[in-house]
Amino acid sequence: MKEELNEMIEDMIDSEEYEDTRQTLETVELTIIAPKAGTLITCNDPSGFDQTPVPEVVSKSDHYDIDTINVNGAERQEAYWKTYNTLEYYSDVTFEKGNSYTVFGKVKAAPGYSFNDPVELIINGEEIPMEQVEDYSFEGDSFTFYFNLTIQ
Repeated sequence: MKEELNEMIEDMIDSEEYEDTRQTLETVELTIIAPKAGTLITCNDPSGFDQTPVPEVVSKSDHYDIDTINVNGAERQEAYWKTYNTLEYYSDVTFEKGNSYTVFGKVKAAPGYSFNDPVELIINGEEIPMEQVEDYSFEGDSFTFYFNLTIQ
């Protein structure tokens, strides 16, 4: 059954009748709210699902937002504090004023929208190099990013 459905979808995409009516988003603007110095990050789950605090990422548009995941019946943003070099989740780390911490997040387009590849990503007013935007979904409706946030 699954193969038949996939073939039908492929045939529809290949046909001249198929037209993608989604609006393509060229620019995504986000704000990441820095936690206060002295805040402790905890994480015991190797997948990062129980990490607290969750990075607070705010979308500047109704056309996209940070994707969410369901963990043990609770919904949370798909954003994490992780080291860039080792991709390990921060745990038992206290935010210190003047230090930078890396946020990884997944942006999801609203129904009827997709992202240009590459998309122009602006975080906290700063244009992010396209190397920091990656893992575009096949459908073009999501991507991941990383951003170094300095604690003030």
